[in-house]
Amino acid sequence: MERQRRSALKLVRQEKQSALKQVEEIPMPVLLGIALVSGFLVERLWHYPNTSQLIRLAIAYRAF
Repeated sequence: MERQRRSALKLVRQEKQSALKQVEEIPMPVLLGIALVSGFLVERLWHYPNTSQLIRLAIAYRAF
């Protein structure tokens, strides 16, 4: 059991390092552009009644 735990933690650390390395290769202006566009999309979707109700429902569900 302890061996499985150590192996799982090792895999998690490797995946984290791999993800951080990949993110570092993306230029900052591209990341900021993606954040800006996604912000506009979320704001746009929020104004639709069904979408905002689904988001509120999901937030309420996570609270429990």
